[in-house]
Amino acid sequence: MYRKCIELENLKVTRLKDAGQNFKGLKIIETEEAIFNSNGNKKHRELTEKLNEIIVEVNREGKIVYANKNAFEKTGYTKEEIDKGINIEQVVVPEDRLKLLDNFGDLFKGKRLSRSVYTLKRKDGSTFPVITYPDYILNSEGQIIGIRELLVDMTDFKEAEDKIRESEERYRSLFENSLDGIYRTTFEGKYIDANPSLVKMLGYDCKEQLLAIDIPTQLYIKKEDRPAPNKRNKIFETQLKKKDGSVITVEINSRVIYKNGKPVYYEGIVRDITQRKITEVKLNESYQKLRKTLNDIINTLASIIEIRDPYTSGHQKRVASLAISIAKVMGLDNDKIECIKIAALIHDIGKINLPTSILTRPGRLSEIEYDMIKTHAQLGHDMISRVEFPWPIANIILQHHERIDGSGYPNRLKGKQIVLEARILAVADVVEAMASHRPYRPSLGMNKALEEINSGRGKLYDAEVVDACTKLIKNKKFCFEL
Repeated sequence: MYRKCIELENLKVTRLKDAGQNFKGLKIIETEEAIFNSNGNKKHRELTEKLNEIIVEVNREGKIVYANKNAFEKTGYTKEEIDKGINIEQVVVPEDRLKLLDNFGDLFKGKRLSRSVYTLKRKDGSTFPVITYPDYILNSEGQIIGIRELLVDMTDFKEAEDKIRESEERYRSLFENSLDGIYRTTFEGKYIDANPSLVKMLGYDCKEQLLAIDIPTQLYIKKEDRPAPNKRNKIFETQLKKKDGSVITVEINSRVIYKNGKPVYYEGIVRDITQRKITEVKLNESYQKLRKTLNDIINTLASIIEIRDPYTSGHQKRVASLAISIAKVMGLDNDKIECIKIAALIHDIGKINLPTSILTRPGRLSEIEYDMIKTHAQLGHDMISRVEFPWPIANIILQHHERIDGSGYPNRLKGKQIVLEARILAVADVVEAMASHRPYRPSLGMNKALEEINSGRGKLYDAEVVDACTKLIKNKKFCFEL
């Protein structure tokens, strides 16, 4: 059979003849260019122009015969440059070219059709990662004449992946290098993972040894000490047994980890606080000794004042007792109550500097002598201000004769200018003085004392303090010890 081929635009036309060279007919074959530019393929390309992904078509020689709009935008190449001829090898980084050739070779042999990952190189030299999804371009006889690739820009995914990897690396670094123990355990009581610090803390030779133990029975003093899930998600203290049987006190910050709404394991941080607890006990013992010493010194100072002024023997202790009770009714905290107690016990310490003849005189004092007595608040302040108390003791002593309306001494302070502790002390001082015997008069009684503070309520004395004192005494919840 004789064939003569005539090539028309986008077509190959072959004349068919029989053995006698007689004309039998024509066979028309689409060229590769005709297939790539067929009406059906053009419609397909119209759709690809609207996609956000890159679409390219490559012939068997690796030449890019078509690229959609997004491909130009992503790579920086122009349609004119594509038309002039760009091979697919030119748009991948050198280290990916061998993989690209191998994959395309397999594709054209029809061996496989699977996705691949490449790093594309833009016209300006910059790069970005893509994942490709290939498809065959076939001729009318079902032969593979090209490959159509859908390329998805993986830049954001790659960055996310890098961040996740970096986060995992940081976590692993923290896990491995933390000075505190870090762990994960099953609910039943088996270690899933433990860092080197926990292994060392519990005295094991290696992580595998620790992972092999039964936590409830081998780690806790009593298995009941191991908290249930509802007692997790908070910091708790407990004692754990080390491998050698010794006991340590630890602080555990533990939480329940959930997956798909279901609890799957515990994880937490363990801190050995054994030495801290020992130190706390020693500090507390030391504090109690210092507190006893301070109380002994305060009581000694109070006794010295009473020796100098025997007629007011017990006055400061009784004032302290009433002031403490008032403070409790007012709801003050223990720290303020301790402050008021100490200030009350030595509030008249400035009298040490006054002549005994004035302090012990049974009759009324002259104006000059009374002015001298009034200096005891300032004198007491000056003495105590040299001592570093954790409370404003010196100021309380200075202000305990100040009055709400500014008529007091030594600085005629008014209202809230006077510290609360001094306002409490002022009321307790007046009540005790009126209810007790004095060299120049007998006791006026508790009723008179209450009349005095209530008549001066809000003017001379703090209203809240007066109300607390009145309630205390009228409800018979306080009386002076003789």
